[in-house]
Amino acid sequence: MPGIGRRTRGKAAAGARPNLKPPGLIVNWLKGDPVETRANAWLEWDRTWRLDAVYLGAPYDGAGTVRSGARHAPDAVRCALARYTTYSTTDGVAMDRLRAADIGDVATIVTDMEQTFQNISAATRFLARRGIAPAIIGGDNSISYPAVRGFCQGLPGRTIALIHFDAHHDLRTSHYGALSSGVPYRLLLERHPGQIQGRHMTQIGIADFCNNPTHHRYARAHEIAVVSNTDVWRRGMRYAIDVALERATDADAIYISLDVDGVNQSTAPGTAAPNPFGLDGRDVILAVEEIAAHRACVGLDITELSPPADVEGMTANWAAAVVMRFFYGIAKQKKR
Repeated sequence: MPGIGRRTRGKAAAGARPNLKPPGLIVNWLKGDPVETRANAWLEWDRTWRLDAVYLGAPYDGAGTVRSGARHAPDAVRCALARYTTYSTTDGVAMDRLRAADIGDVATIVTDMEQTFQNISAATRFLARRGIAPAIIGGDNSISYPAVRGFCQGLPGRTIALIHFDAHHDLRTSHYGALSSGVPYRLLLERHPGQIQGRHMTQIGIADFCNNPTHHRYARAHEIAVVSNTDVWRRGMRYAIDVALERATDADAIYISLDVDGVNQSTAPGTAAPNPFGLDGRDVILAVEEIAAHRACVGLDITELSPPADVEGMTANWAAAVVMRFFYGIAKQKKR
């Protein structure tokens, strides 16, 4: 593909293709028998852009502050996707007609955050302009900032509601003076105030003894709804989804941002900050599907999945299930 591995020069054309690398790993095994469609076969790309949804890797973990390794997540999830088919047993429906593809990975440079962020924003801007919904696999949580920034650029003048699953607020100004995986949502609120507003933002799963009063006060001051892990435990995920969707009602678009450390470590041990009192992984999977089926949902990112810290691929397998439920939600949305 033209431009692969090159820096963007000059003024990019509105229709310029994103700076992508082919998938680091092509999964050709377990494609199934003639009566089924395996996800990895379904996602093979014919290099056209007649698509409804895409799998997109963003393998950057240069801003992580605890355990690294999240740059290996896109390929780990690709491997896990081979275990899944496109058929919903519950509904008796296959989503083969959803035009989806694995379009590879954003070109990232672990030592160059600025250029990497430009490349990520260019990719999501390109997709937003075409109405293509990406499931983006990071990468550490810093990639959420350029990913959503690209949507702001691709959907000018439109408000974007953020539904953020995480153990942490990630509302820092910096980490010892530098940008980190803990700053993305503050950057979005302060650099894109017309499109990203706290009144449209809901944080689900924010954990006890993992945050501080300064950032909690910032969330309240900006009208962000915080549904803690204890709130979800006591009141259920249904309550959290209802809060999030109600607050997104008058926004033009909805974006889901999912940090793996918001999920209980019994399901998701492979992350920088394993969570012994995190959200039930099954609840999160169903929540993602429901939100993705909303007419306004435009994208998802999954961050902080660290395969080197995983146990028998459990976390990657769970993330692959999330991706499939996201695609299924988009398929429901497209049918309306």
